[in-house]
Amino acid sequence: MSPGQVNLSSTPAQVTQTSAAAGAAPATPGHVPSAAPATDAPSTFISGSTETSGSGGGSNAAKITIAAVLIVAIVFAGIFVLGKSMSNKRTKILNSLLSQVADKTATQLPTTQEEAEILLSEAKSLKNRSDREAIYQRLLVAKGDNLDEIIAQFAANENNQMTPDIREKFFQVVQGRNSPKALPALIDHARNATKPETAVAALKAARKMATENDLADLLSIIQFNENSQVQQDAKRVIMSLAERSTKRNEIATAIENAYKNATNDKSTVVFLELLGSTGGETAAGIVAKALKSDDKKERIAALAALGSWADDTQFEALLDYMASEEDDTLRRQAFAQAFQFLQKDRDRDDLALEDMWKALAQEAATESEKIQIVNGLARIVEDWAFAVVEFFLEDENDKVSFRAEKALDFMETKRNRLNPDGEDDDAE
Repeated sequence: MSPGQVNLSSTPAQVTQTSAAAGAAPATPGHVPSAAPATDAPSTFISGSTETSGSGGGSNAAKITIAAVLIVAIVFAGIFVLGKSMSNKRTKILNSLLSQVADKTATQLPTTQEEAEILLSEAKSLKNRSDREAIYQRLLVAKGDNLDEIIAQFAANENNQMTPDIREKFFQVVQGRNSPKALPALIDHARNATKPETAVAALKAARKMATENDLADLLSIIQFNENSQVQQDAKRVIMSLAERSTKRNEIATAIENAYKNATNDKSTVVFLELLGSTGGETAAGIVAKALKSDDKKERIAALAALGSWADDTQFEALLDYMASEEDDTLRRQAFAQAFQFLQKDRDRDDLALEDMWKALAQEAATESEKIQIVNGLARIVEDWAFAVVEFFLEDENDKVSFRAEKALDFMETKRNRLNPDGEDDDAE
């Protein structure tokens, strides 16, 4: 049988098997071969298979990633350009503002809130700026709506982080602007500050502006603040207020109540010192009792109250205590307070002033005290002042007598310069 021929006597099954075994043998005309099982010849294309989706998906993911990176880069570039533009604008505004204070006499310079905020932000920066003082000066002379509150609130807010010395500078600016509108921020900072030095700066700024409305808060600072310097500065604010106030009796009552209700020794002493700022009979009784206390600190505080008394009614009590006190430290303290009292710029009758100086001069016992008397009287050119200073010419202490001689020369020269009306030509 020749190749390719099929044995006609074979059965169909045998033909099929022979064809399958032959592999690629061509089919006879009109014959339709049976379909081979799918597993015999794997397909190279399967719709929806992981091969196709993996290849196309990877390409799409890469494109998405690249697009995202480009978008982020564009956004950051935009932010950088915008930031740079804003920075350049701020720098231009700042330079323009600072150029205005090149003239040291410039005042009341119109300033917007945006400009003030730029100045504040730049001034609090830790950068080593050569123009920092110029920024403070520009803030000092700025004029605009609500600027006093804006500057004070910025300085007082501890969320605006800055070094204590910079915050103190801001408070000096507020003090120089001298606006009562700044008071709420100043008092709030003094009450709640974490740094005693900035609380002190806030109180100094408030000293000449505080009103009766601030009294309760100031007394509270003395009562609850543990820092002695903060307490003393709060005391000085109240003393300044008492000198200016027309409601001295109300202030006196508030201080007396604070003294009686004080919860610790430190605040008790400060309230006792404060009693002199308002004076009055009730305060005088409290001080007189304190002068007899066994507590030395309490007696010193009572002497301080007498040294700052609101009028001259307790000067004699101060001299009496000085004459009777056997403790040298307390006696020297009494003399110092009496001398300080006579230095106060207060309207006094000439005869009363003479009596007070002569009485204190008689109590001067040490070299230091005698020289203080001579120096104090050197400013006065009344005849009685010459007489008191001349008394010290004969003092056994050479330093005292020499100082008295020099003081008399100075007083004589000053008196010779006076015109007939008693005014110093140099003062004009």
